[in-house]
Amino acid sequence: MINSENKRIEEVNQFLPLDFTSNSEFQTLVDLAAKLCETPVAILTLLGEHHNYLKVRSGVEFEVMPRETSFCQYAVEQEGVFIIPDATEDARFDNNPLVHDDPKVRFYAGAPLITSNGSKLGTLCLFDLKPNNLTDLQQDVLRLLSKQAITFMELELGREELKREIVEKDERNQSLIKIASLQSHQIRQPLTSIMGLVNLVKDGHYEVDDEWLKLFSSATENFDSIIQTIVAETFAEKDLKSIRFYKMVEEIDDCAILLLDKEGHIENWNKGAKKIKGYKAREVIGKHFSIFYTDYDQENNRPQRLIDEAEKNGVARDEGWRVRKNGEPFWGSIAITAIYDNDKNVIGFTKFTRDLTDITDIRESLSASAELNKYLIEQTNKVARVGGWELDLIKNELTWTSTTKKIHGVDQDYVPDLGNAINFYKEGYSRNKISEAVTLAIVEGQPWDIELQLINSQGKELWVRTTGKSNFKDGNCTKVYGTFQDIDAIKLPK
Repeated sequence: MINSENKRIEEVNQFLPLDFTSNSEFQTLVDLAAKLCETPVAILTLLGEHHNYLKVRSGVEFEVMPRETSFCQYAVEQEGVFIIPDATEDARFDNNPLVHDDPKVRFYAGAPLITSNGSKLGTLCLFDLKPNNLTDLQQDVLRLLSKQAITFMELELGREELKREIVEKDERNQSLIKIASLQSHQIRQPLTSIMGLVNLVKDGHYEVDDEWLKLFSSATENFDSIIQTIVAETFAEKDLKSIRFYKMVEEIDDCAILLLDKEGHIENWNKGAKKIKGYKAREVIGKHFSIFYTDYDQENNRPQRLIDEAEKNGVARDEGWRVRKNGEPFWGSIAITAIYDNDKNVIGFTKFTRDLTDITDIRESLSASAELNKYLIEQTNKVARVGGWELDLIKNELTWTSTTKKIHGVDQDYVPDLGNAINFYKEGYSRNKISEAVTLAIVEGQPWDIELQLINSQGKELWVRTTGKSNFKDGNCTKVYGTFQDIDAIKLPK
């Protein structure tokens, strides 16, 4: 998937600038992998768009290799340890110069470096110049060390972000000191005049009469005026109100509140936006808000149509599927409101998003939530050809929405069951994969989001995207439910 790979590359680019030599734990970890797995080479890699970056190495000196010759490009597609016992017997490496020319690599094993949000940045991998393999214990060791490596990496990234914040605060403090210095000079001048008048009286050089009172009154009024001006310039009342308002908005964590420029680029970001959409402010500020929309909505220009509607009518309201940073869809309620200048020209927009996924998920607690879920999903079906389904393990009932039935090519009165539902999938990989996914969801609560091939009731073969998640009660799975989408037009070449 192009979009998911682009997101992965963005994550890799965040980690590439890290100085892996500043923390000796990285080298210790890589050396330990080579020793425990008994291989001459171990490497911590980050797989970029065009290159494979060998960030920490044991037994090799190269720092960068072309992506097209890398073994890691296959390892990042796996969840577990990826092993090539003998590369000369694997067709994927028939034309790979690393295998057929020096150094003549034979064995490879790699465990993906998976971030806390699910991105696979690269691998902790092993090489050998002779055919080899790993025991089950060694595979477990490599997997655990890769998890430890990503923990170190995320900690280092957090430290770098903290350093940047400290530098920014120091710069702001220095600016405030300079302002205070200039302002103190403004204050010192009238204050010196007042103190001079007082000292003249104290030392008996001047009597307190009407003329002195006028001079003193004039000096104090001048002093008071300067103080008020400085305060007004520093923090006008409207600025204080703005600060309080923006602080309040920033702290709201159950709604995403964004400030957009006239073209729809993001200018501000609150805690709710980070919580709902998964991005940190520095990852999205300056980007177009269309990044939160599905491929389908982007292709149909939905974000721009909403901006145009808000500019024309003052506000645009919408509900639909949106996409978090990790690719997970969520159901959002959106309001985009135009901001005007004094001449009534649109200069930007505010965007308010509420995550209604919990409402639209099929829940056991309130029947109204399930009814609302079915209604909302049916609404999106008309646009995005997305169906819903629910397997109730207590009642042993499988339910399909109307769009799910249409994709399968069956009548609306068709009653599915788990057996015939799985048999719609193409025999082989697709059928085995969905069977495994359902089993893992029921036994371990593991969700899925996979693309498989289906053969509908008319015999037509098509690609579908199926997602699933589980509900558990007292340790037992009670329901499995999810979405079902026809992606045949996206998967097949134009």
